Amino acid sequence: MGKTISSSLEDYLEVIADLNEKNGHAHSKEIAERLKVKMPSVTNALQVLAARDLVIYQSHLPVMLTAEGKRAADAVRHRHAGLRRFFAEILLLPEEQADAAACKIEHVIGENEMARLSILGEAIALREDCAGLRAALAEQFASLTASEEGELITLDQLQEGERGVIVHVSAMLRGRKKFADLGLVPGVELSMEGGAPLFGELLRIRLMGSTLSLRNSDAAYILIRRQ
Repeated sequence: MGKTISSSLEDYLEVIADLNEKNGHAHSKEIAERLKVKMPSVTNALQVLAARDLVIYQSHLPVMLTAEGKRAADAVRHRHAGLRRFFAEILLLPEEQADAAACKIEHVIGENEMARLSILGEAIALREDCAGLRAALAEQFASLTASEEGELITLDQLQEGERGVIVHVSAMLRGRKKFADLGLVPGVELSMEGGAPLFGELLRIRLMGSTLSLRNSDAAYILIRRQ
């Protein structure tokens, strides 16, 4: 694009492009309604975009994108569509959640990273040798959404005295089988007793009637639902 603009201004370009495509026009009031902002904020944003030759803006007239503004809007919309598709089709998030996540990330991800993410998504979705991976992901993701109650966090984020239920143990956890034998498996309730004395990197976890110590770095691979 040649000009760096804020994520907020990118949102304006995206909405203007979408309104023009759907309705044939983009009035300031329509932009305000879509972005849920007040009219003075819209006016200020449009004046900034006009000063950067990204929109053609005159009071009481529909807002138009310049050629450069259209290129910028198309780039944001392309990233949004790709991210939303990845979140919905690969991560199996609900459409509304996938769209909200795409809105947040579209402004910070680069084109090179976006291209690699798209390649990964296509490989997982289409390659025959990824069928097993697709099935495994669907099973693991289902465990994350089995219950809508409680916040999902990693075990190292649980505060002293708080309780949680294990939802997922990452395959990246070293000694995963050993921890499973000790009771760190999905569905098990636990509580955080705090740091192990004399060992700042260790946490004391209470589960199944006994106390277990593990490193902070290992606890980061265990996803729990806070109770």
